[in-house]
Amino acid sequence: FSYIITYSVIALALVIFISTFIAYKKSGDDSLIFVFIYIVPIFLSGIVIAMYYLKPLSVIVDNNSITIERKIKPVIINFSEISTIRLVQTDEMPGARRSFGNGGIYGYTGLYYNKKLGSMTWYSTQRKNYILIEKTNNKKIIITPDNPEDFLQSLQIINPSIVTIP
Repeated sequence: FSYIITYSVIALALVIFISTFIAYKKSGDDSLIFVFIYIVPIFLSGIVIAMYYLKPLSVIVDNNSITIERKIKPVIINFSEISTIRLVQTDEMPGARRSFGNGGIYGYTGLYYNKKLGSMTWYSTQRKNYILIEKTNNKKIIITPDNPEDFLQSLQIINPSIVTIP
C-alpha cells in the first residue's frame, strides 16, 4: 500500500509541475504562477527525497541493541533502554493517526497516536506485523518485521527479560 501512496505523490508532483508550467507560459510571466512552478515541486521533491533517506531498511539485533537501519542516521535502541518488547494485538492498533510523520511514502515513519497505546514513534514498512518496543522512559516505538514471531523468538534467546511472547 505504501508503494501506491509513494508513486501517487510523485505523480501528483509531476502533474502540479506540468500544469503550473503550462499556466505560467499562458499567463505572460505572472510571478505568482512562477512561484508555484519552482517552489511547490521543489518542496514536494524535498519531502519525497527526505522520506527516501529516512525510510526503515531493516532491523538488526545484536547482543546489546536493536538497530533500525536507514540510509542516514540509523536508530539504535540499547537493551538497557527497553522495558518490554511485544507483539501488538489486532484490537490495539485501530484508530492510529499520524501526529507528525510520513503516512505511506516509502513506509510509515514519525509520530502516531491512538487511544489504546497513546503516542508512539513508528519505523514501519507495512501496516501489519506490529511489534511494540516500550522504553524505560515510557516512549513507545513501533516496528514491523516481516516475521514478527521469529523476531521475538530471536530476541527471547538474546535477552529474555525484555520480551513478552503471548
